[in-house]
Amino acid sequence: MSLSPGDPESMGGYALVDRLGSGGMGVVYLGRSDSGRQVAVKVVHPPYAQDQEFRTRFRQEVAAARRVSGAFTAPVVDADPDGAQPWMATLYVPGRTLSDVVAQDGPLRGRALRVLALGLVEALRDIHRAGVVHRDLKPSNVLMAEDGPRVIDFGISHAVDNEALTMTGRLIGTPPFMSPEQFTAPREVTGASDVFSLGSLLVYAATGNRPFDGSSPYLTGYQVMYEAPDLDGVVEPLRSVARRCLDKDPAARPELGELRDMLRALPDSDVVAEPVTPVADPVEPAGRDAGAVNRGGSGRRRRRVLVGLAAVLAVTGLSIVAVRGGSAVLNAASPSPTAPPVGAGASPTRSPASPSASASRATVTPPPKHVPWDYQIGGAYAPAAGVRVVSRSHESAPVPGLYTICNINAFQAQEGAEAEWDSDLLLRDADGKVVYDKDWNEAILDIRTDAKRRRIAAVLNTWIDGCAAKGYQAVEPDNYDTFTRYPDRLTGDQAEALMKLLAAHAHADGLAIAQKNTVELVSDRAAVGLDFAVVEECAEYDECGAFAEAFDDNVLVVEYTAKGMAQACSGWGGTLSVVRRDQLVVPKGTSGYVHQTC
Repeated sequence: MSLSPGDPESMGGYALVDRLGSGGMGVVYLGRSDSGRQVAVKVVHPPYAQDQEFRTRFRQEVAAARRVSGAFTAPVVDADPDGAQPWMATLYVPGRTLSDVVAQDGPLRGRALRVLALGLVEALRDIHRAGVVHRDLKPSNVLMAEDGPRVIDFGISHAVDNEALTMTGRLIGTPPFMSPEQFTAPREVTGASDVFSLGSLLVYAATGNRPFDGSSPYLTGYQVMYEAPDLDGVVEPLRSVARRCLDKDPAARPELGELRDMLRALPDSDVVAEPVTPVADPVEPAGRDAGAVNRGGSGRRRRRVLVGLAAVLAVTGLSIVAVRGGSAVLNAASPSPTAPPVGAGASPTRSPASPSASASRATVTPPPKHVPWDYQIGGAYAPAAGVRVVSRSHESAPVPGLYTICNINAFQAQEGAEAEWDSDLLLRDADGKVVYDKDWNEAILDIRTDAKRRRIAAVLNTWIDGCAAKGYQAVEPDNYDTFTRYPDRLTGDQAEALMKLLAAHAHADGLAIAQKNTVELVSDRAAVGLDFAVVEECAEYDECGAFAEAFDDNVLVVEYTAKGMAQACSGWGGTLSVVRRDQLVVPKGTSGYVHQTC
């Protein structure tokens, strides 16, 4: 992936030549030394460089990674955790992550699975010998090199002879691959926690499915703590190994030496006694034909927003912050109530993707009609006098005293952030390759099945919770019209099904919800639960009338050209809220900034 505008050209004397990936806390680049040596350079996002707790955590990551050295880990080459922008360079390991391999090529079997399993045991041996517990062993943290796996990312590990960070009482993990004790006693985990994670990871590698896979981070955590793992499709002898590793009692799990001996019994060829078939969600039959309803403007690209950290979900004493795809921050400061015993059959009554039916919709207030407004999703700034409505990225704060709309990227992954979504939630073509919106280099989310839509909604709804917690009055899910650009893979019915989940959750949070563009689905706006519209270039493409009729003139229009603005003002300036912005919606004071009203 090529460098993006604004990326640094070098760091610590290493020339940065490519992007390898991006996460919530930083970006990983392919770097090259003067001698030509290739390294992976992890650079912390500037805002986190000012966060002393994060600096401490990053310093801890560097120290932990330096202590670990083995054939199946990526050693630290250089680092500056105390620099103005902290960074760390590790040996570059060419190869895809395990999550990408399984998603693109299918589950592992035979020798490939045996090499992975034994290599990870050796990696954990080296990690634990250094006095470190990894704490986040998952498919995206395993690189599949030609000579065996490499375990990477010690971002949330800690030395066993040091107390874990306690500044906020929050620790990080990825629920499907966490151990029960990471939820119940996160400061007291031992190497046995990594053994549990290894069991989950091997089940995923062998089947393509996770042994614990709820519709939300909380429900997944509940399964990890209280329910038996799903081992369907796992054949012997791996099935017995996985069952031992996934014991709820850390003391009952095998030591690494015993685990190595057990895994040596795995077959060394691709011939297996029983086929290993992943259990895939059935793709629903195509509903509405996007091509049949495709009208002018449906193929237009829309503006983009940055995706930020999600908000806290308070559930049964644990607070879970979903981070766009899998990882979660767990707040263990407050004690949890007594949980039912394993197998008791008790279950939570509400998940983040399923708002309570008793939630009142009466508190939802749409924006005022026909008022001056501003579209600030590319960067926040002080609105002009008289503005009453503002749309901003959910990373920004709402405007005190004004009606503020929270913009989220809902149907596509932010550029460079696809690794933060579970790999099976990314839409793929017939060859297993991720489908990208080429105009913006964004991976498309796979909304084709109910199960996947609910998992996607579980993440998106935490962002909506964050909008409500900040004080926004409404939410604007962007890219509702993605299906119109990929009619051979996605349908309008699928888009509406996901939007219904988001609308229900927004209303439960007391937020109004906007339909963003997508004139193709305007007739269904009431059934979906949408309250008003935010429309780009509706005058330019002669769509304003359709939106005005469907939403009773509660339409916020943004135009990007002088022609479109003239048409909007002459035709709709007396009934709709209209503003002209520059194509990149840059903040006031930035070169290229445009802001005009009728």
